[in-house]
Amino acid sequence: MTNNENNHSFEIPPVSEQTEESPHHFDAEIPNSPKKKIRHGNFSTGFTPRRETSSVPPKKDFGANENPANTTTEPPTTNSTIPQTNTEFPIFARPVIDKSFERVRFLALCVVMLPLSIFAFFPSLSNIVYAWYTQLDYGHGFFVIPLVALFLYLRLDTYPGTHYRLTWIGLFPILICLIMRFYAANQYMETLDQWSLIFWILGVVWFFYGNRVFFWALPSLLFLIFMFQLPYRFEVLLRHNLQQFAAQFAAVLLQIMGETAIPVKNTIQLSTMELAVEQACSGIRFLISILAISFATILLIKRPWWQNIFILAIAAPIALFVNAARIAMTGILLLYFSGFINNITPEHRNPAVIADEIAGIFMIFVAFGIFIASVFYLGKVFRKVEI
Repeated sequence: MTNNENNHSFEIPPVSEQTEESPHHFDAEIPNSPKKKIRHGNFSTGFTPRRETSSVPPKKDFGANENPANTTTEPPTTNSTIPQTNTEFPIFARPVIDKSFERVRFLALCVVMLPLSIFAFFPSLSNIVYAWYTQLDYGHGFFVIPLVALFLYLRLDTYPGTHYRLTWIGLFPILICLIMRFYAANQYMETLDQWSLIFWILGVVWFFYGNRVFFWALPSLLFLIFMFQLPYRFEVLLRHNLQQFAAQFAAVLLQIMGETAIPVKNTIQLSTMELAVEQACSGIRFLISILAISFATILLIKRPWWQNIFILAIAAPIALFVNAARIAMTGILLLYFSGFINNITPEHRNPAVIADEIAGIFMIFVAFGIFIASVFYLGKVFRKVEI
């Protein structure tokens, strides 16, 4: 096959004369014309097109002021300091992490904002720490801040980087914090003043670090919720309902084990004794602890969103069951092992308290075991399959 004299000429060998070295597919390019593709037989479209060249290279027509001896090919100059970003979609371009700027800003926040925050929230912080010392239900608060720092450190490989400008929308959580503090001061609500601290932290991070870092750090910062006390009215109502539910559920478990147990409000009438369910036995400690463990599991283990919701949802049933089982176990210990408990109980202690502590320590391991087994079973049933 031959083209006109003005075009390049080429020939396509027949299929029978093709060898392994002959190309399966190529293009013929015509100067000053769009590229055209010619196929023959069962040629493959995956072959890299190449241009047919003649044995004599074309001569270059130099101008009057151009010296062919001095023509050198210079590589294009590029500025290596300019960051490579996605020019097609600049909105989704990931900002470059300037480590020196990150260090300076972090030190500035630690030197300026941290002392200012401690000074402004010192009464609330002192009440929070005092609750950690005196109330067993909030004794886990000492571990919250170290765990938040650990969660952020484990996610440093996904740190998105920040811009040099401030994000003014971050002032909105700070404004909410100021409103909460003003209302708490007028209504004498110490718990509300404590909860305003988390809005202050979110606002400072959002204002100084930007949207990407804020949403990256938001799951870890939300774990700070577990360091605060529950609002007083809500806590009283929750304790009262959990106390009655625990007494009734524990009576059902005792009846399943063959014991005579009749729930009467916050007490359980056994065959030879009466077991009272105090406010400390309401189960709020188990509930907060298992919720914190569920939240930490979501942060550490990457699961689909619906599995994360399931992990949070199973915390409440596990806490309610374990607390009722602890009360039932306390009744069994007092009925059948009262002699042993009286021997190990000091004179200034109540044997029922010792039995409750033994049952509580045992049920802590039971609760953790049920939770870990549930998460492990969920991962085995629903796992990724490569197709």
